[in-house]
Amino acid sequence: MHMTALTVALVVAALPTIQALSCSAPFKALANKWCVVAIINRSNSSLHSWDSARSDCQNHGGDLIILEDHDKMRAVSNYLDSFAERLSTYPCWVGGNNFSGVWKWVDGRPMSQLSHLWAPEEPVNSSTQGTLYTLLVRMRKRRYMVSASDYTIPGYICET
Repeated sequence: MHMTALTVALVVAALPTIQALSCSAPFKALANKWCVVAIINRSNSSLHSWDSARSDCQNHGGDLIILEDHDKMRAVSNYLDSFAERLSTYPCWVGGNNFSGVWKWVDGRPMSQLSHLWAPEEPVNSSTQGTLYTLLVRMRKRRYMVSASDYTIPGYICET
C-alpha cells in the first residue's frame, strides 16, 4: 500500500502543467499561443493607412501581425468572426509588405509567395505596381491575404 501511494504521487508530480498565455491589454490570447488585437473602426473618420496601422501597433508594444501558417490564420479568422457580422467582414492590414520587389514580413523575414494563405492570383508582382502591402480579406467564407496599394481602410491586426 505504501508503494502504490508513492507511485501515484510521482505520476501526478510528473504531469506537465499548461499555463495560460498572459497578454497585456489590449491584446488577447488566441489558442494560448499568440497575443493579438484587431482594431476595426465603424466610422469612416477612423480609416488607417498601412503605415499608420503599423505605428499604432508599435505604440501598443507590438507590430502588425505575421500570418505564415494555417493554425494562426484559423485562430485569427475565428477571432474576427466573433466581432459583429458587419465588422467581421471588413478588410484588415497585416504585417506583409513589398517595398523593393521582395515580399517581407515586418520582422524582415521573407514571405512565401507560394503559401495557400494568399488568395488566388496573389500576390501581385510589385515591380509594376509600386509599393504594396498585405490585407486580410474575407472571400467565399474564408479569409485570404491579398496585395494592395496603400489606401485607407477601417481595420488592422496587431500582435506582440
